[in-house]
Amino acid sequence: MSEQPKPTCVDGKYAVKVDEEQSIYRSVMGKDQLLDRPEPPLYHVKDRTLAHLFEYMTDTYDNKDAMGWRDIIKVHKVEKKSADPSQKPKTWITYELSDYKWMTYRQAKQQCHRIGLGLTQTGLKKGDFVMIFAATCPEWILTAHACFTQSITIVTAYDSMDDKSIQFIIDQARPKAIFADPSTLPVVAKLIQKSGSQTVHTIIYTGQDWEVEEAVAKLDKIENKNFNLVHIDELKRSTKKGKAPAVNGDHLTEESSAAGDDSNEEVELNYPAPDDLACVMYTSGSTGTPKGAQLTHGNLMASIGSAAAMVGDQFNQDEDIVISYLPLAHVLEFVISHFVVSMGCRLGFGRARTLLDDAVAPSNGRSKGLGDLKALKPTLMAGVPTIWERIRKGILAEVNKQSFVVRSVFYAALNTKWAIIKATGSENVVTRMIDSAVFGKAKELVGGRLRLTLTGGAGISDETHWFLSMVMCYVIAGYGLTECCGVCAVTLPRMGHRLRTVGPVAPSLEMKLAPVPDTEYTGDNGSGEIWFRGPSVMKGYFQLPEETEKVLTEDGWFKTGDIGTVSEDGTLSIKDRVKNLVKLQHGEYVALEKCEAVYRDAREIKSICIIADNGSPCLLAVVEPSHKGVSDKEILEILKQQAKTAGLSRTETVMGVIVDDSDWMTNGFMTSSSKIKRREVRKAHEKQITEMWKKF
Repeated sequence: MSEQPKPTCVDGKYAVKVDEEQSIYRSVMGKDQLLDRPEPPLYHVKDRTLAHLFEYMTDTYDNKDAMGWRDIIKVHKVEKKSADPSQKPKTWITYELSDYKWMTYRQAKQQCHRIGLGLTQTGLKKGDFVMIFAATCPEWILTAHACFTQSITIVTAYDSMDDKSIQFIIDQARPKAIFADPSTLPVVAKLIQKSGSQTVHTIIYTGQDWEVEEAVAKLDKIENKNFNLVHIDELKRSTKKGKAPAVNGDHLTEESSAAGDDSNEEVELNYPAPDDLACVMYTSGSTGTPKGAQLTHGNLMASIGSAAAMVGDQFNQDEDIVISYLPLAHVLEFVISHFVVSMGCRLGFGRARTLLDDAVAPSNGRSKGLGDLKALKPTLMAGVPTIWERIRKGILAEVNKQSFVVRSVFYAALNTKWAIIKATGSENVVTRMIDSAVFGKAKELVGGRLRLTLTGGAGISDETHWFLSMVMCYVIAGYGLTECCGVCAVTLPRMGHRLRTVGPVAPSLEMKLAPVPDTEYTGDNGSGEIWFRGPSVMKGYFQLPEETEKVLTEDGWFKTGDIGTVSEDGTLSIKDRVKNLVKLQHGEYVALEKCEAVYRDAREIKSICIIADNGSPCLLAVVEPSHKGVSDKEILEILKQQAKTAGLSRTETVMGVIVDDSDWMTNGFMTSSSKIKRREVRKAHEKQITEMWKKF
């Protein structure tokens, strides 16, 4: 293997067509051979498994800080009366949090090995399934890698999934153990009480006593229970001499829990093979029950290798700190976290609720609470469009409180900086002066040190992408799917600031543009349905052969259902979903997700679902507004103005609105990864939609 990194661009192209007849493209980095692992000079890993990757990085970085976290000291609940007398008071929760605490790579390795040993002492063996049903935290990663060291497969579930979805996953995957945290242990207790433990013989949990005592008591009271209940701290004490000692409700001290036992006792590992199943990663179920993508160690290593090849040179292991707060059950966060830690960066864990200061109570003598972003001061951060749109709207809300002069300077600086970048092709001393003079306070909201962010999970609007690129830092746009291990295409910082593209195809995949019948997307004209094939494509859906056959061809192509176009330099742009491309009454095609991304930019819009069928007279929209009390008519005028400002055509302009100001994150309208459940929204408002279309 060559010790020199491969060039990302050759003759002005980032990807090239390698098969004219079938419209197949490859990255210039994988033109001759697709990448199936992380390669030198960045990596020297013995084999293509996550167990070998973890061993490599913990041995390489040893005493360097690896993972950091904040303990919850106290939870405060305050009832606030609603402005509407007919509504019940709302409970506002804030958290007192400790400063960040860190464990080194060596300590992470020790804890991981001991937890893995403890798992085998509970009866788990190679090929068994352990379900991880918990929020993002260090123990999530430690438990996953403890499983990998013993060739045990993990099954992932979002901590925000409803009980029905969790029961479905348990029934289908039949895990022998479940790992839960204080927020998910009550769900496990309820489900176990209701239907019994079935195949589950061990429930592992994390959290302080006061956080879990109620759920633990419920599990302890189950009659004739046939499962063991063990705190993860007990597993961290596992030794070869026997089972982990009981802790008697008094878990490891803060210091020993962080550090682990410094004993040099060797733990016997049971390494997996690259083709062994590492993970059954369940999707969040936007169209029904969750589907479990079967991802092998080789699949995930190919994806991490792609990330390293494309952007590995952008990381500084001595200075970079990455904040992890998105669900590790989502492939985006799973791959990013493994990639950045394998690069020697520090990974600080946060919570979506406490990223900003508003949900954090004062502690440690401070007069104000400090959110995770300000406490950690990360240099790198990933997010989904809903997070970035919330940050953009939050910044603009603060700007609009200022005087006319301050507002004018801010907006002038935005346009000036963009004009300079377009003219010169890159940032320079003048743009950095603008950053310092005008955008400093905005940058402080996210810690003040961000230099790279990644947006993925769904399409981000041009307006939000442009705004954050100018105000905060370079925004890497990524495109990925669970079925392809999350890394399908990525924009590269060396490309400069670009909108409307997700960059070239990853070097672990080749991409085919397949024709979409009865549309202008014919495949041979640089546009079509995106198909992927290569080392990072899943084995199939777990126990769903019919669903697998729908998306995987006999010759290995995964049909994404997304429509894309490829530009002259080989970069990919996503247009919409095949199923969301509708042909209206007069023959015009409209891409629903593209329109939704534009409309979400209006600060009065929190969530939007555009409704249309083939043959519909026009577009309708169901909207969750940013503030309650607005009428359908007011929202319709806002959407029409937004369409005009963004240059949407008349057919892309919403002509009717239904306002639904319930919380879409809790009423079943959105998945755990913040994607709209179009079917559920439509079902809830079917009668209104039918009546409204009659008017057109």
